[in-house]
Amino acid sequence: MNMHSLPALLAALAVSASTLLAMPAHAADAPATGTEDCIQLGSDQQLVRANASRNVLLRNGQDHYVVHFKSDCGKAAYSRKLTFVTDGQQGQICSAGRSELRTDAGGCAIARVEPIDAATFKQKARQRTR
Repeated sequence: MNMHSLPALLAALAVSASTLLAMPAHAADAPATGTEDCIQLGSDQQLVRANASRNVLLRNGQDHYVVHFKSDCGKAAYSRKLTFVTDGQQGQICSAGRSELRTDAGGCAIARVEPIDAATFKQKARQRTR
């Protein structure tokens, strides 16, 4: 190895390391999609809960989501009434355990809300009703 290229190599490694070290700090500043973000719920909703135990499908206006539960929530498939509640209030759904899906028999904590496109929503909804 040429001794003149060693300082250049060390400088390149230092720049690369500082870039890598800076990335997690920047990523921590911005909330990750689906972990802290909240969604305002409108009156135009569709909830697909057939065969629900780990998640339900939610259409809110033109937006589509898979709402994942923290643990099994089989009661969501059979409950007469379902309501999303965040901090005791209806009309909003958040990830990271802030919200729950209230059923006739209790509630199921929401782990995360995953945005999906309309085609995926339709495909998943068809699969559940078979």
